[in-house]
Amino acid sequence: MKVLKLKLILVILLINISFYSIFFIAPVYSAQEEIDPNFGKAPIIDGNINSFKNEWDDAYKISTNLTDLPINLWVMQSSSNLYISVQIELEIEAHSNTEFIGILISNSSSENVEDFIDAKIIQFTNISENKFNYLDDFINNFTFNNDTFSNGDGAAKLEGKVSIYEFKIPINKIPQESEEDVLLDYKNGYAFNITYGDSPFYPEGILKSNIFLINIQKPPKEKIILWDLIFFVLSIVIFSTIGGLYSFYIYKIFKLKEKIEKYRR
Repeated sequence: MKVLKLKLILVILLINISFYSIFFIAPVYSAQEEIDPNFGKAPIIDGNINSFKNEWDDAYKISTNLTDLPINLWVMQSSSNLYISVQIELEIEAHSNTEFIGILISNSSSENVEDFIDAKIIQFTNISENKFNYLDDFINNFTFNNDTFSNGDGAAKLEGKVSIYEFKIPINKIPQESEEDVLLDYKNGYAFNITYGDSPFYPEGILKSNIFLINIQKPPKEKIILWDLIFFVLSIVIFSTIGGLYSFYIYKIFKLKEKIEKYRR
């Protein structure tokens, strides 16, 4: 009888432990992809992707998802800025008039919610008229606050079924209010939570999101091609020689002129 009671107590205890553990496990976030940006020509941040000017041609490009929302994600870098473009294709009526894309930046490669302290947001105010605002916020205790000084830039445009978002985020530049922005530094990785929402409220308006780890690359050193160097040196030697011969020729002419004048006297 005692053994039966003990078994019953153990079963009840295990059921309770399993039940409570469901609600008390801390959420775990995992970066879907690790990205090493390519270096390329800086695009114009205007919401347009101009193929004639080869904009974004050198970008690292992937087709991925924010939760279950398909997007195209392009990432590119220069020595001073990180460029991110997000493109979403939906039926025209499925686009919210006040949709937005936000980029929440962690202060390191950490994917813990409390480490995302910087937010760059492109918020449509009227998507059908291509009216939008670029917002630079800092996140404190899950509350979004406007930065004292806005850093970076962003633009968006709806073209048919596709909404295009373009971001420019400074690299290795100390912002005026450093505690309000993440300082992206070379050779470090940072977690970026790219979010999608349909109303101008944060974080309440966020509907879809995904985390990506982006490694900030050190600018490549300019390579001097050996042949270019040889050609440069040869050019100096040849033109110096020609210049010297020309000077000698002028000198001989003056000397000859002096001799002729002497003979005439």
